[in-house]
Amino acid sequence: MTGYQDYLIVLTPSDSVCKRIKRIKEDSAAIIGDYEGKYSKAHISIQQWPRKKPVWIDALMPKLERELLTLPSLPISVNGFDFFHHEENPTIYARLEQNPGTTIWFKHLKRFFSGGTFVPHITIARSLPSTAFKKLWPYVSKQEWNEEFKVDKLTILRRDMIGHDRSYKVYKELPFNRRLDFNTFVNSKLKAPVPAEKPVVSSQFSLF
Repeated sequence: MTGYQDYLIVLTPSDSVCKRIKRIKEDSAAIIGDYEGKYSKAHISIQQWPRKKPVWIDALMPKLERELLTLPSLPISVNGFDFFHHEENPTIYARLEQNPGTTIWFKHLKRFFSGGTFVPHITIARSLPSTAFKKLWPYVSKQEWNEEFKVDKLTILRRDMIGHDRSYKVYKELPFNRRLDFNTFVNSKLKAPVPAEKPVVSSQFSLF
């Protein structure tokens, strides 16, 4: 283990969704050849914490674990596919259905981390050359996929910054509150709008 490590905060879809993403990635590689990210497991990225000392992250975990228990598990659906333009190198992804309930949930989750707005998604192929995108998108865009799943924990991955094995491995899995009803949670937040900033939390996590 080195003095510094890279961390990645993600939400993990159901086994069924992960298997479908894996098949689509394999089909994609058959069309355009091997590409970066082909072997990565399906996930919804929340934030990266690059180059952090483990002792810093360890100190944050107890409070983050308590904060996450204020959120219920998240019911969400895959709803087809889309892509980010990224100028010359588009990224193809599985689209996640957004509604007022999921928007509120993600807004509350992001209060525990720094950073701006983002579009929750599951990446299929990232930053593709134009020629590869033109080959792959017609195939992916024709696929129909509507599937609901539930996310009941936040996963924190980490990897060494140097060495032969640079793959991410699970560091922590922090549960959401399964006893909280999602609709009750959303309705309560609609009646009581969330403050723009939560000073105690932002002061702890602003480093990232």
